[in-house]
Amino acid sequence: MILVIGLAVSGVSASAWYSYVNSLRRQTVLSSLGNVKSILGTSLERDSDLLATVNAEVATHPQMTNASLETLLTRLDLSRNYPGSLEFSYVANVSKAALPSFEAVAGRDPPLGVAAASTGTLVASFHGRAGYCLTRLAAVEGLPGQMMLRNVLLSWAAPYLSAKFNFCASPFEALLDASARTGRSSLGSVMNLVGQLPGTASISGMLHLMVSKLSLVIEISPVYDKPGLPAAKNRLAQLSGWTMAIFDANQILAPALSNQKNISLVLAYTQPTGQQLVAAHAGQPQPGVTPTEVTFPANPGWVIKVAVNPRASGPSPAVQGLTVLSGALLLTILLVILLNLLVASRRSAWELVDERTAELRHQALHDPLTGLPNRLFVDQKVYQFLETARSRGTPIAVFFIDLDDFKKVNDTLGHSVGDELLRAVADRLSSAVRESDTVGRLGGDEFVVLSEGPFTGDRLNVVAERLLAVLREPFRLASANLRQIATSASIGVAAGLSDSPGALMRDADTAMYRAKAMGKNCFAIFEQEMHEVVKRQLALETDLVDAFANDEFFLVYQPIVDLETGVPVELEALLRWRHPSRGVMGPADFIPVLESSDLMIDVGRFVIFEACRQAKISHDLGHPVGISVNVAARQLRYDQLIDHVREALEAASLDPSYLTLEVTESMLMTDSKMTAQRLSALSGLGVRIAIDDFGTGYASISYLREFPADILKIDRSFVAQLGTATGDNFLNALIHLGKSLDLVTIAEGIEQTSQLDHLKHESCERGQGYLFSKPLPAEEIEQILRASPSTRAASALLA
Repeated sequence: MILVIGLAVSGVSASAWYSYVNSLRRQTVLSSLGNVKSILGTSLERDSDLLATVNAEVATHPQMTNASLETLLTRLDLSRNYPGSLEFSYVANVSKAALPSFEAVAGRDPPLGVAAASTGTLVASFHGRAGYCLTRLAAVEGLPGQMMLRNVLLSWAAPYLSAKFNFCASPFEALLDASARTGRSSLGSVMNLVGQLPGTASISGMLHLMVSKLSLVIEISPVYDKPGLPAAKNRLAQLSGWTMAIFDANQILAPALSNQKNISLVLAYTQPTGQQLVAAHAGQPQPGVTPTEVTFPANPGWVIKVAVNPRASGPSPAVQGLTVLSGALLLTILLVILLNLLVASRRSAWELVDERTAELRHQALHDPLTGLPNRLFVDQKVYQFLETARSRGTPIAVFFIDLDDFKKVNDTLGHSVGDELLRAVADRLSSAVRESDTVGRLGGDEFVVLSEGPFTGDRLNVVAERLLAVLREPFRLASANLRQIATSASIGVAAGLSDSPGALMRDADTAMYRAKAMGKNCFAIFEQEMHEVVKRQLALETDLVDAFANDEFFLVYQPIVDLETGVPVELEALLRWRHPSRGVMGPADFIPVLESSDLMIDVGRFVIFEACRQAKISHDLGHPVGISVNVAARQLRYDQLIDHVREALEAASLDPSYLTLEVTESMLMTDSKMTAQRLSALSGLGVRIAIDDFGTGYASISYLREFPADILKIDRSFVAQLGTATGDNFLNALIHLGKSLDLVTIAEGIEQTSQLDHLKHESCERGQGYLFSKPLPAEEIEQILRASPSTRAASALLA
């Protein structure tokens, strides 16, 4: 009986143990799948966050340079935080009209220093106009210890990262098109694309071997003109380019294999066509084991095929069942120990996942430079504040802060000083608000303060003044050798219970620009009329583009006369706009908007060409007068201006000495070194340089001597003040200052005979104003020139 009972108990125990072991192995497989999915999901989110970071930087900084991209990647510490990232580039969607401007920018800052190659075939870009997909920025990183790989990649990629390789006429076209139309990233195998690109036959076997072993994948993400994903119908119209990243897919798989010896992995990406692109594979596949596909909702398209070997080392269930018969107690103890180890291991894995997830979440919601909440976090906070404010019936306030002239700090003292200044500003703002308020950095030198109400009386003014006051205090920075740096800010304030967080932020931004227009170092509270002004300005910007395309711009001319003889010696060309619905518009109505746009380059070229052409016509009719053209600050920033002037003179066959280029005194004090170089180059062509609106910019005499000026044009405001002691003295001082600098002086805005008499008495050489003539079309100006006592004397007077 004892034997039967023992056998029965042993059989039942062995059978129960056998069933338990099988169940435990199934749980092990599921646990392995869960660990793989968690670890790989984290890796994919990490790389997606990296590309999104680069994408956002490019989108919000259109003027980013290759040095800025290198700095960004260095700050992100790719080798430690994002292993496997090899190359980043920005491909701009360039229209045919914008190609010269793009080439000028890329020529000054070529990607990777690569010399320009041939332009390539012109193709239809995605927004329906002829254009190019050209590399603007590029950086190649390389993995630690793999400098040979970096150099090989750089030697291969150089022609395709140049500013002239057209990606729209290459195997990349399908990936570019897919990402532009869907708003999602597109992926492709670098190995497949290498085989289709020109020149790959000459690539060494070492490159093929390295590319194959590394399983390189290229990810392309679209960049749009405005933040956020546009509606499908607007995506192509708002497309500005793409960010492209190359990474080693094996580095994504590596973390999942570090603690797993019984699995094999295949990393794939499902294309919109349904075909799966195999990016990498790792581990030893087990014969007869069917892989399980794991997808990632947060990273659509990625699929991991996981094969787990169910045959663990050790005795089979049958052997273990027999062992139970002779050592049930010992096996029970070992089982308890094993279970404890499994639970501890699983808890440790989940804690690691939770810790990494929290770290990535913090990185995604905070600015890496200052540690403040970033734009995404701020948007969430605004939504939360509004929800709370509606329930309480009290409004919230947004203080949009933009540092004044921050670019000068970066340009003169360096970006390291600029970064330290931004951190110091963040600390001061945080210390100047309540604990319940939120301080965030939106990017660049833009900050925001969110504050909950109620806002009774002038509390909004008090808070804004306090923020201005703390920022006016000089900063003493270690990176600037403890020297004091003075700064100020412009603040836009918006308060209310808006239904849209974005609308409240937009209103504060609009008010900030009003503060800028008021002279900076102040604040402005949003009013509805500000929004209407912005809407009108946006409409005007759209109309300006159509105006240039439809030839709606034209020139009028105002004579500049010799004050002693009354003979016109020069004509100033002035731009006008014949608007289809608003009629003829003067410069005050549209020039400020035009000068803030790159369209100013094309319009400025038109003005120079048309003015030179009209001057040549006057000369041919026997009126050898000079022609004067105003130059905008945006034109002066680029070498294109020199080419435009040279080409206009050649096209009109006009002697350069008859052309005068006018720049304002304030333009001379902005990046004076670059301005002096441009003006010297223009003076070298033989044209004359005039300083316009003189007396309003507060430039010193020693400062003026740095520039190759020939003429001083005294601002009309000083002529208007004649008749007062202060006005007379100041005007006389300006005239004598011009003479001391051996410059021709021209007084603007002469409207009265008494003003003319005073200027002649002070020996001012020339003048212009309504006393002589208002600005007139070319045909009416010719009539004035014909009626002049001696226009042929003008040529001698110009000398």
